[in-house]
Amino acid sequence: MDDERRLRAGFCAALEWLPEEQEGAALRAAVRSVLDGTATVRQAIDALGVPEHVLTGPESAVRGWEPGDSLLPGAVPRAVGEVYRCPEGWCGLNEPRRPSGTIPAGGRCWLHDRPLRVVEA
Repeated sequence: MDDERRLRAGFCAALEWLPEEQEGAALRAAVRSVLDGTATVRQAIDALGVPEHVLTGPESAVRGWEPGDSLLPGAVPRAVGEVYRCPEGWCGLNEPRRPSGTIPAGGRCWLHDRPLRVVEA
C-alpha cells in the first residue's frame, strides 16, 4: 500500500502533461480504472507504458512537503498565504504557496478535473 500511496501524487501531477504524451482514450480509461478501484496506479501506468521513474524520480513534479525537506534541522515549514489541497484527499497534496509564487499543479486536480481546495494559512 505504501507503494500505491507514493505513486498517487506522481500520477496526479503527471495528469497535467500526460495528455500531450498519451492517446486520449487510453488515458481516460486508465484514469477511470484508478478512480473506480478496478486498477492500482501501478497497473494504470504500466498499461500506459509510463516508466515509474517519470512519476517518482527527481525529474517528476514535487507535490507537498515531506519530512526531511527542510533546510534547517528540526525546522517545520509554516505556510504563508494559501495552502492548496487535493479536493478528494486522494493523493495527499498539501502544498503551501508562497506570496506571488506559482500555484501548485496549476490550481487544478487533474484526476478529478476539479479546482484544488484552497485553505488560508
